[in-house]
Amino acid sequence: MNEARADRLGFVRVLLALSLLVVPTLVPAPAAAVDLNAMWPDLGLPGFKITPFISERIEYESNIFQAHSGAQDDGISKTIPGFVLELPIGRHKLDLGFRAEILRYFNLTGQDTEHYFVLGNLLLDFPGGLRLNFKEDFARTSDPPGTELTGRLGSSTNVFTPSLEYRFAQRYAIGFEYVFTHVKFDSDTGIVQNLDRDEHTFGITGFYRIQPKTDLLLNLGYGFKDFDGDTSRDVKRYFVTTGVRGEISSRISSTFRVGYEVRDPNRGDVGSYSGYIIGGDFVWKPTERTRIALITERSVQESIFQSNFAYIGNQATLSAEHYLTPKLLVSARLFGGTSDYFAKAGKTDGTFTWRSDFVGGVGVGIEYTIQRWLAVSADYTHTRRDSNFDNFDFKDDIVGAKVTLSF
Repeated sequence: MNEARADRLGFVRVLLALSLLVVPTLVPAPAAAVDLNAMWPDLGLPGFKITPFISERIEYESNIFQAHSGAQDDGISKTIPGFVLELPIGRHKLDLGFRAEILRYFNLTGQDTEHYFVLGNLLLDFPGGLRLNFKEDFARTSDPPGTELTGRLGSSTNVFTPSLEYRFAQRYAIGFEYVFTHVKFDSDTGIVQNLDRDEHTFGITGFYRIQPKTDLLLNLGYGFKDFDGDTSRDVKRYFVTTGVRGEISSRISSTFRVGYEVRDPNRGDVGSYSGYIIGGDFVWKPTERTRIALITERSVQESIFQSNFAYIGNQATLSAEHYLTPKLLVSARLFGGTSDYFAKAGKTDGTFTWRSDFVGGVGVGIEYTIQRWLAVSADYTHTRRDSNFDNFDFKDDIVGAKVTLSF
């Protein structure tokens, strides 16, 4: 065993020992943050805070490439620096977050990489009912997107969303939204380059306030997708959705929508779809210490297969968090989804049929805040995919432990 690997395994033992030996107390643990206006009052920006943090995570994964057979396991160290910034300016507000992940594999060193994530939200709230919102969401990662692709797969995804909402006559509001999505896969990932694309979506939404913090909504949308490597995949989208936004009760909130989409390819009928879509969440807080969330989605996803440009993905995640004490948090997550393809495909035995997949799993975790600036956590996740195309089946287990410093 070389010295570098010995050092890593030694750090694993330290982390696991630390996560097992900590003892919870009943002392509240406020979030660490640097109040910049308190440090420099001349800024004149009350509430201006920045929270830098760094985490060290060690995990073991049983099937790094999520392969059907010949699974390769490995340990991974992840160094995770980042910060969260909060800047209120009167009625307006800017939130910005950045996180990097430096991945180093114990044995499969050719998979070493870095991930980057940026989240930004600028809210401009003017007197008279006008609100402007600008959201930015960037991810550079080797985790495969969606349920179809597996293994290590480098990609960059950028989503920029400007929106406008104007409230009038107390109960009514109208909103306009544009969503630009850019998806780019690494140049050495073969056929997935066909999925490099720009997506544009335009929508107009009417809101009706049924109670002080609850709106019913109706949305009409149009969009199109331009693919870089295969223009035969270009498609137009038309959809209508209705749903609810806000607090249904004092302990239940939701962003749930349901609707109908027509997907019209520019060429031919491959990848066309007409049917219902859903998306959004329900969050229930039965007590101050407990949070339960249900996230749902039914949407058309892009496929790498030439005979199936797209498939219907149905996904649901049920998660729960509970503070056993003010410092000790336990969590659990149950997730599942199906992928149903539009056209028949050939199996390894020479027969043709419609492919259908089920992806599901379970996860549990525990987190303990030792001090306001120091927390430790451990978690376990099991994932599996069962397909009527047996060569796409896989099982994967991840066990991890993490130490986080925040300032």
